[in-house]
Formats: sequence, C-alpha cells, structure tokens
Amino acid sequence: MSSIRSVCFVCSLIVVFFAAALHWTHWAAMNRASVTLLSYGIMFIGFIGTWLCFPDGLSTSRKFGLILLISLIVRMPTMGVPVSDDVYRYLWEGKITAIGESPYRFPADHGYYDSHRDAYWEHMNHKDKFTVYPPLAELVFAAVGGIAYTPWMFKLVFVIVDLCVISVLIVLLKQYGMDVRNAIFYALNPLTLFAIAGEAHFDVLMILAIMLSLLNVEKRAYSWAWLWLSIAIQIKIVAIVLVPYYLWHCNWRYGWLLLVPLMLSSLVFLDTLPNMLQGLWAFGGMNAFNGPVHGVINYMLHGQVIWATGIVTVLYGLVALWTIRTVKNPLKAAYLLISALVFFLPVVHYWYILWILPFIALYPGLSWLVLSLTSGVYFTSLYSVEQGGTWHLPTWSMWVMWLPFLLVLVYELRFVAARRFRPDTPWPKPETLSVLVPTLNEQDQIRNCLLAAKSLLPRAEEIIVCDGGSTDQTVAIAKQLGARVVATKPGRGTQIRKGVEVSHSDVALVVHADCVCDGNVSQKIMNVLARNPDVVGGAVGQRFATSNMRLLIIEMLNDARATLGGASFGDQGQFFRTAAIKKIGGYPDYPLMEDVELSLRMQKIGRTVLLDSGICNSARQWQQGFIKRIWLIIKLVTVFRLNRMLRRDVTQKLYAIYYGRK
Repeated sequence: MSSIRSVCFVCSLIVVFFAAALHWTHWAAMNRASVTLLSYGIMFIGFIGTWLCFPDGLSTSRKFGLILLISLIVRMPTMGVPVSDDVYRYLWEGKITAIGESPYRFPADHGYYDSHRDAYWEHMNHKDKFTVYPPLAELVFAAVGGIAYTPWMFKLVFVIVDLCVISVLIVLLKQYGMDVRNAIFYALNPLTLFAIAGEAHFDVLMILAIMLSLLNVEKRAYSWAWLWLSIAIQIKIVAIVLVPYYLWHCNWRYGWLLLVPLMLSSLVFLDTLPNMLQGLWAFGGMNAFNGPVHGVINYMLHGQVIWATGIVTVLYGLVALWTIRTVKNPLKAAYLLISALVFFLPVVHYWYILWILPFIALYPGLSWLVLSLTSGVYFTSLYSVEQGGTWHLPTWSMWVMWLPFLLVLVYELRFVAARRFRPDTPWPKPETLSVLVPTLNEQDQIRNCLLAAKSLLPRAEEIIVCDGGSTDQTVAIAKQLGARVVATKPGRGTQIRKGVEVSHSDVALVVHADCVCDGNVSQKIMNVLARNPDVVGGAVGQRFATSNMRLLIIEMLNDARATLGGASFGDQGQFFRTAAIKKIGGYPDYPLMEDVELSLRMQKIGRTVLLDSGICNSARQWQQGFIKRIWLIIKLVTVFRLNRMLRRDVTQKLYAIYYGRK
C-alpha cells in the first residue's frame, strides 16, 4: 500500500466528514438550502475519492472492519441534517399505535385524534390522507418511539440498521468473489448518508430485509428467504414486486411463509387495515411527481394521471415478465425489478433511489451513480420553504436530475440491445487457466514476469510467451524458465490471438512483460468466474511499482473506467473465458487497441468485472512527457472508437503513431 494512496484516502474521508459537519454550523441554520446543496456536492467528491484511493493489500476482514469504521465516522456528523417531515408521522403514528389506537382508522386531521395531537402532529405532512405504512412498520415506529419519543432515536436506530445493510452487502460481495471496497458505493454515497443518517427515512428497514432475503437465497435457505421478503413487504409494500420472481425461481413451496408476518402484524389493525389501500391510491394512484417515464406520459396525456399510471403499469409488467423469464440470478433479478420500479413509478422522491444503491455495489454502473449525484438537486425545493412558500421542486431541477442519467443509461443499454435482450449465457465453472505474455525485446523485464506467473496458486496450466520477433534474449530466457514460446508477427493483438489459439485452458490471463502478478491472482480470477456464470471476463487491476501523485491518478482513472464503463487496458491484467472469446470470432487481431476492442466484445456477450488489484507494472512509459502521453492515449482511443462506429479499421495507422514507426 503506497503512502500517497493512504494520504489521499484519509484526505477524501476528511472531505466527506467536513461536508457533513457543515450542517452543525450557524450558517446551515440561516441558509439551509445553499448549505445542503454545497454539502451534498462536496460529499460526493470525497465519496468518489475514498473509493478510488481505498488502501490495497488488506485482508477481507480488515477491509470489512475499515469500511464499517469509516461508515460510522461519516454518519455521526451527517446526523446534523434536519429530519424529513416524514419522521414526525413515524413518531405520531407510533404513539397512536402504542396506546392501542389504529392509525388506519381515519386521516390524521380527523377529530377522532384531537386529544392525541402534539408538536410532532403539527409538523406532519399530508394529514388529510390515510397512512400508507404497513402494519409491521407501524409496530416498529411504536417500538422506537417507546424507547424515546424524539426524532433522534429514529436516526440512531436507522444508522444501526444501515451499518447492518453494509455488513450484509460486504458478505454478498465476498460470496460472489467481487471487490469488497465496492460496498463504498452504498456506504459513503451522499444520497445514503442524507436519506438515513440525515433525514431518517425508514426505507433502510426494507432494504435490510431484502438483502437478508437475497443472502438466504444465495445459501439456498429458502424458508428464511421467504420470511425476510415478507418482512420487507410488511415494512414497505413496494417489496412485493419480488414475489413473482421468487415464486418462479426460489422454491414456491415456501411461499406460504409470506403470510406469517402478514397475519401476525395485521391482527393488531384488522378492522381498520383496508383504509391503508385508500392511502396507497391517494399517494400513488392519483399522484404524479418526478417520475421520469410517468411524468412524460402524463404530460402527453394532458394530466390524465390514471391513464398514465395504467400505461406505466403495463410497461413495468413487460419488464418484470422479461426478467422472470431470462434472468437466473436472484440478486440480479432483484436489481432489475427494483430499478425498473423506480424508473416507472408515478412518484419518485430522491430517497427512492436508495432502494437501488446496494445493488450498485454488486453491479457497478455509471448511470445510477450519476443519478445519485444529480439527485442532490432535489434539495432546491428548500429554497421555496425558506422564502415562506410551500414545498416545491422546480421543473428545471427534475430535468437536471433525470436527463444525465437517462443519457448514460441509454449508452449502457446498447450492449443489452446488442444481445437482443436474450438471457445471459450461463458459462460453466472454469477449471484451468493459461497466462499469455506478449513480448518484443523484453529481456530486461521477462524474467520477473514469468517467475511471478510460475508462482501463482492455483498454478497456471500453461504459460505461453507470444513473441513478435525479438532480437534479444527474450525467447531464450522464456524457454529457460519453462514457458512455451510461440512466434508470430509483431502487434500485441496478433501475438495474443496466436496464444489463445494454441491454449487449451478454460481461462486466459493476459500479462504484459513488465507486469508482475501477485500469487493469489489466479485464485481471484477462478473464484469470480465460478461464482458468477454470467461474467465472461474483466481485469485484475494494476498498481505501479513506484508511487507518486501522477501515477496514482492513472491508477484511479484505470479503476474507474474498468469498473463503471467495463473498458480495461492490457496492462491491467485482462482475463477472459476462452470459449466466450472464440464464440465471438476469437481474440481481436489488432496491432494496437486490441485491449479496448476485447473489452467491447466481452460486454456484448456478458458481464465484465474489475478485481481488487494484483498486477504491479513498470512506470517506464510514464517517466517522460506525462501530460503528452495522456493526451496521446485519449486521442488514439477516441479515433479508434469513432472509426469503429463507422466500421473502419485504423489500428495499423494508430500503431504507427503510437510507436513512431512506418
């Protein structure tokens, strides 16, 4: 772990802490809207920096402890964010429930409850509507309010539950062989911090129940999976969208367990519970606010909310049907079903995005990360309150919130469209791995590279040196160390393609001659491919042998591009299932940009991942002309991608430019 990385990690964490601490200042009390927007933006910068600079070389247990520790640290100052007015409803309805009354009997402003009105009742929203919270949620409100009748108790309880969500998320990441640091996408995301530690929305209870349910599905403990799903539905009714998938894929014989929490919690409110349906219809069926799809349809229908709601219901049904029929992984299916639900809902508050954030750690993508940033404009609504008006979100804020997300989402979905929305190929568990090393006059580097490759555990079945016509001792050293040497024309893509063709292994790992692998790289690769049948390949992740700020920036850019965009470079240790690559015409036979082309091809047939580093390479190409080299790479990749769209092969010309050769 480099000292510069550690320093940047601590500095990023301090930025998040400082942004959260702004809410304890006198300025925040006087200018809540401005401070909130500023705090959210600064916090997002620190959050991304913390993820990118996360320390290397830690064991999984230490990563677990570090993530929980920093999660707790940043939540403490975030508790200074004023609570949402929803919390006043939690408090008051919990009090009503605790004394034996039913919050479903009448709307909160009914004279029946006159004797129970208090300061929290005064600050409640929508007092003229029936409550929409399910029975178990009301019992939780009563229990928390019974400990201490104050919003701070809800904040404290929800923060504890939130730390439990992070713990379950880390367990799932480990279970799937993924990079544990990705839990930070949820743990330190400003949307998470504001929604739970700040405004104290109870949605975190549903999220924990869903994640526990999915964890039990992974362990094939279906009885517990159904029970936790039932609890999630009893916390917030939207979790019901997972039921059809569970019935189809998660042993429907245990479906009756859904009724247990439902019946036990509903008995308390049995005679008044039907009124909750009126509340659901009033809030969801007759309302339209900030829905990206519903809002457009509603506008086109001139405000016919019911018709717009009917159309999005049909659209969501089609997405759900496709998910049930094509997606085999319950975790991925839950991600798609909940994401689509938020996308089609008539009413979308910023904390609804919270339902999706745990899945971003497991399926990283740029679109939802962009939305978690642009959701900060939701707090522009505070300006109208500061000016003495009613709560109002400007129309332009909705455009700022959704448009960047939609543009990136369309770009990401191009690979799904390229697969014609067919189900992912369930690739078999791999058994063997080959290491492919393209070389051209690398006598000074090849020895360390091959010695590291020979030290992999489990051992590589083959180590193949793909030589492009070396005139030094490269070939002799490779043979001396027991590697198989194949001679080809120069050009990395040409050389690697030849190595893939002669390889007999299930998986290939491409390592440049100036790279040294950690001994556990092969274990990481085989684990992630065995536990994720839809993953076709990805990159190991690289670090430079020397450490300075410039090289750290390159490491961070490489990690961000490979994780969020699926595009890795060759010096990041690309790996892939050989059967998958052969299915799409073999390894790209390009003298340059073969690594970019490989990434694009892999994404057309499946999912790619970035592991938590394990490749150490030389910084020799970055020692001179740092800015010039960055500009050269950006220019070459841009030219390649544009010409690729036009179906033109310009890689020979790019090869000549890159190496200064004719």
